Amino acid sequence: MTLRFRVTAETAGRQLQSVCRRELHLSAAQLRKLKAEQGLLVNGSPAFASSILAPGDEIIALLREDLPDYPPEPGELHILYEDALMLALDKPQGIIVHPTHSRNTGTLANAVWSYLLSEGEEGCHAVNRLDRDTGGVILFAKNAWACRLLGDALAAPETEKTYLAAVCGVPDPPSGRIELPIRRPDPRDLRREAGEPGETAVTEYSLLETAQGCSLVRLRLLTGRTHQIRVHMSATGWPVLGDRLYASPESAARSAELGQTIQALHCTELSFSHPLSGMPLRFHSRPEWSKLKFFSFLS
Repeated sequence: MTLRFRVTAETAGRQLQSVCRRELHLSAAQLRKLKAEQGLLVNGSPAFASSILAPGDEIIALLREDLPDYPPEPGELHILYEDALMLALDKPQGIIVHPTHSRNTGTLANAVWSYLLSEGEEGCHAVNRLDRDTGGVILFAKNAWACRLLGDALAAPETEKTYLAAVCGVPDPPSGRIELPIRRPDPRDLRREAGEPGETAVTEYSLLETAQGCSLVRLRLLTGRTHQIRVHMSATGWPVLGDRLYASPESAARSAELGQTIQALHCTELSFSHPLSGMPLRFHSRPEWSKLKFFSFLS
């Protein structure tokens, strides 16, 4: 992709690297790559990062996009929002987000890449991730530059990620804050656990409804650790129904009784500020994961 910027009186007199970092939102690594590839131009000619800019100078950054190493595959997409940087999608449960070394077809990314290719885009990058059996709001960036900007935006303190989960048991107290570090005891195993030493992890929860010894809870992530909700709810005694990896004997038996074979967890809302305009964005999943659905599998 190509980024262009015309130097104004306000930005003149600064070094090229300064304007590239602040106005073009390029990282230090991207600047080094552009320099090595002679992809950073001023008025059509390669320029040093320390060059002093004059009013009217045109900066061009030629960012080379590496194509995905997986094939495009047409598939149904539930698009919530689209602009020049991103796609916000409503991911169904039961689909893997991104190809792996052992599987590079049949994922959400394959379908997104097919769609973006048809729109003339150059790349496909998952910005946030959801487990295979977790549905809800997910972002894809259209190039590596946009992916970095969106990743930084999602890491900002004001970003909010809200989930609904059906859990075994009734949380007591009915609302609270779970602050338990999360660690990975065995790097060969996907399973995480709560405990020291581990990465800081904070989840806020509130009880919405109860039925037959199970509960519907709203959860807000204040950190973004792998399996955070599932680990935290299991560690506090309220495992997510249908979750095989972090089930307790009681929750496994209850899930089997209810026929809940996929973890009852859904990302219902994602809100953050647009990385370029600063405009507040708030994306909602389709209202398929609702109190009615929760009670339908408890009835």
